[in-house]
Amino acid sequence: MTGSLPTEDILAIPDRVNRLPDWVREPFCRFMRLRQRNWPAKRVKQHTSYQCRMMVTMILHLNEKGACQDWTDWSVRLIEAYIDDKLREGKAATTINWHLYLFRAFCQFAIDEGHPVPHILTRIKVLDTPKRLPRPLSDEQVLRLEACIKEAITHAERELNRKVAIRDLACFYLLWHCGMRNSEVRELLVRNVDLSGRKLFIEHSKEGKDRMIYISETTAAALSEHFANRRRPDSPYVFAGRKGPMGLRSINYRFVVYRERCDVPVTPHRLRHTFASQMLAAGMSITSLQRYMGHEQLNTTLLYAEVSDPMLQKDYYRGAATFDPASAELARKFLDLSQKDELRQLIAELKYPGLEPMQRKKILEQMESILDESEQDIDRSEKSG
Repeated sequence: MTGSLPTEDILAIPDRVNRLPDWVREPFCRFMRLRQRNWPAKRVKQHTSYQCRMMVTMILHLNEKGACQDWTDWSVRLIEAYIDDKLREGKAATTINWHLYLFRAFCQFAIDEGHPVPHILTRIKVLDTPKRLPRPLSDEQVLRLEACIKEAITHAERELNRKVAIRDLACFYLLWHCGMRNSEVRELLVRNVDLSGRKLFIEHSKEGKDRMIYISETTAAALSEHFANRRRPDSPYVFAGRKGPMGLRSINYRFVVYRERCDVPVTPHRLRHTFASQMLAAGMSITSLQRYMGHEQLNTTLLYAEVSDPMLQKDYYRGAATFDPASAELARKFLDLSQKDELRQLIAELKYPGLEPMQRKKILEQMESILDESEQDIDRSEKSG
């Protein structure tokens, strides 16, 4: 290595990158520069630090294990050894896969620039990962948490504690009633809050897209109370820290406090899961929920349908009532969803252009089942008439 790379035109490239040998360091800096252009300005430093740390660790590991002096020395065997070492360290498969995704992208970039990288490295297989479903809180748990935060406001010993609890309640409703991400809550700008219109404008969400969301009456009231008690009323951020928005871990820490007080396994993201599951149970279509939550892929939203599927619940309880009389009341509850409403929901999902063949087949089968059920109801009605 022959000294450090000039960084006048490079945004926030960490010093650790200078540990890379010359032949890989300069292309890697160009690769990161291109990636930075696609990130919101407020996240460039964070994303750059994380990805540089990940890649520098991996490349140094490969070079040391294989005594690599050039691109051609990299091999699948070295990648497999890296994976084995990370598994022995206890790294999760999802974490290792992030390393592999980024490494493949860098190899493709280097190939496009004319470097002799073995093409097979762009097709490295990632590890299988278990399919994990979202874990929403139960109705009882989320109400217990709500009561706990309200009690912190009522019984605050100092004015500062009361203002903090009022802020926490506003955060709580944005996460639960509106399904916002933790990062979206902490970075929410005052200018993007329309309390009279009951809506918020979210700039540069996780996928870098803007979106509009609606807020409940309770959320609007909690935000209004928070605005009246803000410790830094001149800040452009709804939830202000000392030099900008609240710290990355501040909201998480506050929910750790309430989790211990009321024994509810809450996290900010789990409240987002709870919102999505409750909206699906209330009949919101998958495609509407996808747009509201800002999911780029429909498959991400479909995970919530496996946790809360009102049609599946209806079919189950209707069948269970035939051999379990105690389930008859639940069957009547879920049958209240009209066939017309079910068809509307399924048609909206069917129109989604990115729908996979198996998902389309499943929706069509559900529609056919509803029509068959409707014909049976008509036949029974005609016979009784």
